[in-house]
Amino acid sequence: MLTTAHSQASLNIEIISVILPQLIIAFGIALALLLVAWKRSQRTIALFTGAVMLIALVANVSLLTIQPTAVTQLLKVDSYSAFAFSLVLISALVSLHMSHQFLKAHIEVHDEYYLLLMLLVLGAGILVTSNHFASLFLGFELLSISLVGLVGYHRESNFSVESGFKYLILSATASSFMLLGIAFIYSVTGNMSFDANVPNEIYHQQDLRLFFEMGILLFISGIAFKLSIAPFHFWTPDVYQGAPTPVTLLMATISKVAMFVVLVKCVVAQNYLLYDNVQLLLMILAVASMLMGNILALKQQNLKRLIGYSSIAHMGYLLIVVIVLSGESLSFTWQSVLFYLSAYVVANLSIFMVMAAIQSQCSSKVGQLLQYKEELLLSDLRGLFWRIPSHALLVILAVLSLAGIPLTMGFIGKFYILSQATIAHAWWLIVTLVIGSGIGLAYYLPIIFTLFEKEDCTELQANKRPIIEHFLVYSFIIIGLLLGIFPDVVSQFIVSNPM
Repeated sequence: MLTTAHSQASLNIEIISVILPQLIIAFGIALALLLVAWKRSQRTIALFTGAVMLIALVANVSLLTIQPTAVTQLLKVDSYSAFAFSLVLISALVSLHMSHQFLKAHIEVHDEYYLLLMLLVLGAGILVTSNHFASLFLGFELLSISLVGLVGYHRESNFSVESGFKYLILSATASSFMLLGIAFIYSVTGNMSFDANVPNEIYHQQDLRLFFEMGILLFISGIAFKLSIAPFHFWTPDVYQGAPTPVTLLMATISKVAMFVVLVKCVVAQNYLLYDNVQLLLMILAVASMLMGNILALKQQNLKRLIGYSSIAHMGYLLIVVIVLSGESLSFTWQSVLFYLSAYVVANLSIFMVMAAIQSQCSSKVGQLLQYKEELLLSDLRGLFWRIPSHALLVILAVLSLAGIPLTMGFIGKFYILSQATIAHAWWLIVTLVIGSGIGLAYYLPIIFTLFEKEDCTELQANKRPIIEHFLVYSFIIIGLLLGIFPDVVSQFIVSNPM
């Protein structure tokens, strides 16, 4: 009896330890509510939020070498989900710093902003570890509702109501599509777990197969909304432009990482690609995203809209890995996905940090408040290299990585994707990727050229920036250089695990 109780206690401790990062975030949310009731201070709540996320990140690092562990039927933690959650927490910490600088200009305390940020991180944590459609939808809704509040948070902005309303309506649409798709899939399979085997009769009965494929279509459509995959991308540039810069960063990094990881987990577990129609659908989405994202970005002068269109193309590149997925190369597939997501996150964090610095310096004082510059154009980067070289160098590294130039993380990420596609003889996808990358150079390179143009009247001095910003800028410069030259530094953390 004692032995049984001891083994049960050991099992409970093991289960708690593998979801400890998510539990820390959840416990931090509860404590933050008590903190708000005790003392309303923006500095206090910001420091507390940062401490909670740092502790969760430290706890998550120990899970990078963990063997796959099921936490009931809903969650499954492995090294892949742990690595993805690390990217989420790092992105959240950088956004937290940017948010604190942004919100300091307001008289209000903004406790709810930091609570929404932690809820967003918790939703992403549930998504990357989900192993069941119920937990997937729970994480999806938690992430979506938090982002809806954050997108329209800056009430003084000219675009706040429009961007918030658009994101609300389209998030609700995506949720509806996904929920109906899950219902269709469940009605055929009778099980909502990712590990459940699809009944063989589905392959032989036309009615069941059609109903099942309709469910997959609706489910993928819901995820495609969040990933900004064409033709579900129309909200992206408007919402990216209208949301506060720290929130745009969250949509460009955390939302993309969480949703793509859960898409791969679904496709891997359910063998959706056994259906030719599903594979054809993903190919159409990938080709449309790679071409439309790059073409629509060509004439953009607004930096946030340009990055929004760029994200559409990058999600198209990543879809290639899912399309050419095979059981023999499963570990290489995860390595390709997570490495590319790492390169994409590092590049976006780098660009958005510089954008936030420029916006804060270009702000104007209205009474006792700072009026932040909302529209950040390509021309606002003019002469940045001559005024503050460290920020310009960070932008250069990030843009070269997004363009896939050699000796950057982005080049290694695209090399992994091309290797996967070549093995699968997916020549049409390879040609589209090359064409899309070539088009991308037409709007990436002008960003670099602008940095070296003559100085503008805008004053942006390095010595006026906070110490933590200097630390982050130089850290990401080192990370961008190091991981581009030595990509194995990242690859060794993506441990191959049996799913």
